Amino acid sequence: MKISRAYISIGVAMLLLASCGQQYAAKQKVKDFVKMHATEEIDITSFSDLDSTRVISDSLLQVMRKNALSDPLFKDVRLGDVPKSSTLLYIRMRYGEDSLMQSKTFYFDHDLNEIIAIK
Repeated sequence: MKISRAYISIGVAMLLLASCGQQYAAKQKVKDFVKMHATEEIDITSFSDLDSTRVISDSLLQVMRKNALSDPLFKDVRLGDVPKSSTLLYIRMRYGEDSLMQSKTFYFDHDLNEIIAIK
C-alpha cells in the first residue's frame, strides 16, 4: 500500500509541475506577442489560469481571427494555423489601470505552439 501511495503522490506532483510549466509557457508567449505587436505601451496586470475549451466553433474562431487582424491594439499580427483538434487552450490577460481594467483572451493550439486567435 505504501508504494502505491508514493506512486500516486509522485504522479500528482508531476501533473502539477507540468501544468505550471504550461501556464508559464502561455504567459511568456502572450508577453512576447504583446511586446512584438502592441501599438502602445501595455501594462499587463495579471493572467487567468490556463484552461481548455471545446466550445469554440470554426465560424467563431474565424471571426476572432479576423477581428484580431484589425484590432487597433496590435499591429502586424500573424496567427498560427487553426489546429485540427477541437480542444483549444486559452489564457486571459488583464491590463490597464484599476479604473479602466481591460482584458484580452489568447487562444492556443493544444500543444501551446502558437497563438491562433485573440478575443
